[in-house]
Amino acid sequence: MKHIYLCDNSIDGIFTAIYQAWASRYGHTNIKIEEKSEGSSYSNMELFAEYIPVITEPSLAKKVAKSIKEKISAETFEMVCRVALSDFEGKADLIYRFLILGFAAGCGITEQISNVVVNRMFRINKNVNNEAHHLLGFIRFSEQSNGLLISVIHPRNNVLTIVTPHFADRLPNEKFMIYDENRKLAAFHIPGNSWVIAQVPELERKTLEEFPAYEDEYRALWQTFFEHIAIKERINPRLQRGNLPLRFRGDMTEFHNVR
Repeated sequence: MKHIYLCDNSIDGIFTAIYQAWASRYGHTNIKIEEKSEGSSYSNMELFAEYIPVITEPSLAKKVAKSIKEKISAETFEMVCRVALSDFEGKADLIYRFLILGFAAGCGITEQISNVVVNRMFRINKNVNNEAHHLLGFIRFSEQSNGLLISVIHPRNNVLTIVTPHFADRLPNEKFMIYDENRKLAAFHIPGNSWVIAQVPELERKTLEEFPAYEDEYRALWQTFFEHIAIKERINPRLQRGNLPLRFRGDMTEFHNVR
């Protein structure tokens, strides 16, 4: 019988499931780890399988993290975390299969690119890295009347924990919030304190758009500047889409219509 460990869609949740699955001694071929799909508790149920709900335990997750760093490498741990933050369906079991190989091969696992599992891990890791890198350049903040800087993003992957440290370092004296509207997650930063990420399910869209008039003035100023420096004969929409993908533009203030 297949034993399916159903865990939270988070790094700690996946690591807890890996710890419990490894300790069960059911045998790796008889085990599958499945993360809960975003927006619902369960995915399609498999017949003739025992489903084992996993309660996330940070203490167990820390043990798995420590083992990865010590028995494989710190670089591998970072890659595993980025894959866990991806939107790839089936990532929990993929990470489990990867760690089975990694604990056997050690740090040399990263060189086995021809292996299907390792290759897929590298591709997902690259995808998450690329999106986070784009957002470091494309995230825009708007200032509310209370001085809070707000940015609303819609990333494919759960990259808040990757991009927030960059802005906390660049804006140490500012209060800001980066809100992932897809996942209802918000990263908060207050001067003099560490940044935190919290689930914010009830935040209304109108709350995110309550900006003073001068915000529109700055947006209009930028759009006017952009239009005046443009050379019509050299406009290249294809190149523009390559440098600035369309999916990011909806969250960038310079592309918003001025009210």
